[in-house]
Amino acid sequence: MATSDAISAPGAQEGTGELRKGSLRTIDAVAMAIAVLSPAMAMAYNTSGSAAFSGTSTPLAFLIGGIGCLALAFVVVGFTRRMASAGYAYTYSSRTLGKRVGFLTGWMYFFGFFCFVPMTMSGVGGFTANLIQTEVWHGMPNWFWFIIFLVGMSALVTLAYLDIRLSSKTLLWVGVVTVSVIVILDIILTAKGGKSGQTLQPFTFGHTLQGGFSGIFYGLIFGVTSFIGFETAAVLGEETKNPRRAIPISVIVAVCFAIIFYVWTTYNISIGVGVNKAGSEAWASNPAILATLAKTFVGTPMMIIVDIAAIGSAFIVCLACATAATRTLFAMGREGVLPSWLGRTHPVHRTPTNAILVIAAVATVAAFLVGFFWDFGGSFSTNYFFFASIGTIAVCLVYVVLCVGGSVYFRRLSQRYNPLIHGLIPVVGIAVFGLAVYGSVYGGAWPPLPYLIVAPVNLGWLLLGIAFVTYLSRTAPEKVGQIGSILGEEGGEAAAILDQPAAAAG
Repeated sequence: MATSDAISAPGAQEGTGELRKGSLRTIDAVAMAIAVLSPAMAMAYNTSGSAAFSGTSTPLAFLIGGIGCLALAFVVVGFTRRMASAGYAYTYSSRTLGKRVGFLTGWMYFFGFFCFVPMTMSGVGGFTANLIQTEVWHGMPNWFWFIIFLVGMSALVTLAYLDIRLSSKTLLWVGVVTVSVIVILDIILTAKGGKSGQTLQPFTFGHTLQGGFSGIFYGLIFGVTSFIGFETAAVLGEETKNPRRAIPISVIVAVCFAIIFYVWTTYNISIGVGVNKAGSEAWASNPAILATLAKTFVGTPMMIIVDIAAIGSAFIVCLACATAATRTLFAMGREGVLPSWLGRTHPVHRTPTNAILVIAAVATVAAFLVGFFWDFGGSFSTNYFFFASIGTIAVCLVYVVLCVGGSVYFRRLSQRYNPLIHGLIPVVGIAVFGLAVYGSVYGGAWPPLPYLIVAPVNLGWLLLGIAFVTYLSRTAPEKVGQIGSILGEEGGEAAAILDQPAAAAG
């Protein structure tokens, strides 16, 4: 029988807190999912990386990335209709592939989304500083982006510390405004037809900069990067009303929205720059290509509005990524596999206060060290792309594990097993995310520093996790036994129907 109370394993540590159950609506979960996608920021700043390989065939790379995410969405929906947990990937993998794999999945998922916090807040600081320097304060020092970073991080901690409902409303309204700006620009670009007019050529392999299929293959990593996070509403499973209905809806809405929005916007960029080699090179060399097109086809005021929308999008994705990272850290602390004080919540707001402060403090220190001591404070871009690359590999590895775990779980549990939905679709996800990991590690040539160490950093974090869970298994096996044990809601008649033979269900 389903229950809305937390299900704790015997021996769960005292002093751990509970999140505010049932405080969020379905629309709040949708806002969380779409916010992590950072659609305005992704289209304003992320597409040039893909274009460096895929050229004006970049819309095809984003379409393929979207198909992989849709496959993962089916897996996540299958899990969320049966159980709800703040631990999400950590909990699901522990219940399908074993406790140790579950710990490592949570370990990598937390790490990935933690990396997106200094990345996106550096974007807030850097893009805001660039806009101010261009339009207002021409003599602004290069290091001033970090001052804006600190202001933004203070606002993030305040919102994350207060009631989750305040954070969700911020995500919803800022998300609506920023996406609306890009949609208006998309409508104008589509109506004007750009330089090339309407054509399906951007959906072929013929306009890449690195040669046909391989160009799409290596550009895929940036397509997948922009989709990362569509499923993060699952971490709100314990705080959402009727989570086994609300979370699946939010996941499907987010991924379908992202596919349509990203493919449409990258298509408009393709025809805007011209579907040819010159257009591909112009796109690849301009990290703010969307703002450039806004100025070219609409005017300078629209360019400024697009920049502001992208900055707002960067802030809300930082807030959403911090929420995802803190909920995973909270879940692991609550079950005792990490320090128990990470699993405590504020007595009034029911937010994981300690986890929030840890994420914010470490992210600030990491951004300062990389931004100033590696790049000597000359630019925020090292932070932005370095942490983005690390986080993408970590999260893509988690996606592969989730697809494998989903295939195993549904085959073992469901008597209504469908070879297409439960077998082939997870394989599609494994293939797409596996290719994305390969493309990010080796994109045709070894990347320069600091990107050369992106893969070793992930490997080092994974080995550290393996060493830690091995140590924990030997010294405190009862804590390993608690991995994935606490759920906000599980089972019930609705979930049981999913796993009955078709005749019995009818």
